[in-house]
Amino acid sequence: MSSGIYLSDQPARRAQAPSNPLIRKIQRACRMSLPEPDLALNLDVADYINDKQGAAPRDAAITIVKLINNRDTHTAIFALSLLDVLVKNCGYPFHLQISRKEFLNELVKRFPEHPPMRYSKVHRLILTAIEEWYQTICKHSSYKDDLGYIRDMRRLLKYKGYAFPKIHEENLAVMRETETLKTQSEIQKEQEIAQAAKLEELIRRGKPDDLREANKLMKVMAGFKEDNAKQARKKIVTELNKLKRKADLLNEMLSSSNNPDIQNETVEELYGALKGAQPKFQKIIEEEHEDDSLVQDLLKFNDTVNQTLEKYNLLKIGNSSAASQIHPDAMSNAPTSNGGALAHEINLLDFDDDVPAAPATTSSPTPGITHANNNGPMDDLLGDLNDLAITSPAPSQNFGLGGSISLGGMGQPTTSVSTGDNTMDLLGGISATPSSTTQTNNSFDLLGTFSNSGESKSESERVLVNKSNALKIEFELTRESDSTIKLKSFISNLTMDSITNLTFAIAIPKSMTLRLEPQSKDSLGSLEVDGITQEAWVDNALASATKPLKVKWKVQYNVNGNDTQETAVFALPKV
Repeated sequence: MSSGIYLSDQPARRAQAPSNPLIRKIQRACRMSLPEPDLALNLDVADYINDKQGAAPRDAAITIVKLINNRDTHTAIFALSLLDVLVKNCGYPFHLQISRKEFLNELVKRFPEHPPMRYSKVHRLILTAIEEWYQTICKHSSYKDDLGYIRDMRRLLKYKGYAFPKIHEENLAVMRETETLKTQSEIQKEQEIAQAAKLEELIRRGKPDDLREANKLMKVMAGFKEDNAKQARKKIVTELNKLKRKADLLNEMLSSSNNPDIQNETVEELYGALKGAQPKFQKIIEEEHEDDSLVQDLLKFNDTVNQTLEKYNLLKIGNSSAASQIHPDAMSNAPTSNGGALAHEINLLDFDDDVPAAPATTSSPTPGITHANNNGPMDDLLGDLNDLAITSPAPSQNFGLGGSISLGGMGQPTTSVSTGDNTMDLLGGISATPSSTTQTNNSFDLLGTFSNSGESKSESERVLVNKSNALKIEFELTRESDSTIKLKSFISNLTMDSITNLTFAIAIPKSMTLRLEPQSKDSLGSLEVDGITQEAWVDNALASATKPLKVKWKVQYNVNGNDTQETAVFALPKV
């Protein structure tokens, strides 16, 4: 056959743009036709993420790191420029995503195990980004304990021989948290955004330890604990004490001589800090009007600030005689409000419950965690997430494995949930005897291991579970023993549109144990059949049981930009 161009039997179709508006914005900001990175497009992506929150930071991080690994250098550089803008403008929700092991492994996927003689531009930009993160958010952020994998990746790259560039101080200053006085409502709003981002990530990962921490976090967010309010008030008192020290220092500098240097950089900085904080005083007084001690202290401090600023303005216009008559009170040694109530504070993202009277954790040959479920319904706020074994769907089959250099332990966990009640409790606690076993990938990981597993199969039966306008869900059932059933889920797309961010979860009666593996991916193409699969095993499902086994399932997904949820209870046929 001669070479040439031939038409196929399939009709010609134009490549469709992704239905997710965030991905469209990212692709527009990184397209090759741009002569240079477009700051306006990058900030538009940042604004969209800050507005949407939810899964947006994770979707953005995954999409950008794929573009960074694009073989086109132009696209990779634009993606790194966008990444830099998002890190500087999207706060903790995005910082949490770039600190994930999977993201960092993908970020250095094209790094050879041994450093090349000369770094490419993409290599230099990635090393610069990691060094900036290490020098700023990993050291000075209030949630730096959550960013440990960034430190680990930097340490690993340094061990392999990679050299990190020196970062100029002005570049570091942009990413460091500014110490400004905020009202309690402003602080709590920031806390809520950070906590919501961490909660979503904990539930997405779905490990027993993660779900226990998510349950504690839910209590804080729901107001059963006053941690957020106490932490906000503690931060207000801390910032006020810093401002008091600044006011005293400014007064000392203005009183140090008859003609102080008003143009001094430190004097101007102290003046700007006090002047900028004054509008917040009234708002704090309005919100904290029930705390007489704090209100009186703040009113007195406001008088001192007014006197200090007036003294500065008089000296600036050359009226030193009038300025010498102003003697503001020293405030940095004044007593602070609510010291006792704030003495036992916890960190914003360190949510340890009260220490139990008797530890419920037991050891066994297989690493696992067992908890006695002695708490009332108010102690578990996860509701329907109780026995739903939620797994983290992989955006692609090999995402997160990285290349020659990667952090270890990338295998997805297999989660087992076992309880001792003979009734189906779909609203019970997540702390009902969960145990987890780790399953690693068959690929080599510098810090990981090899693993292989085999299974025995018997005759299987495939049944329709649910068919909606968008999805078809089927189970393939196999009886592997008198007490174990293998259940394989198949999910198909019945629409012409792409489906993204799909998460599938199931729950079983508490008398049984569920072992659930991660689903194959989290997206479906147009009319894709059996595009997502997931395997599970139900133990203690006796073949001699007279009643049918009931399974509660729940699926969440996004189609055409709309979040959708479907759920029902399905009775399995006899197998």
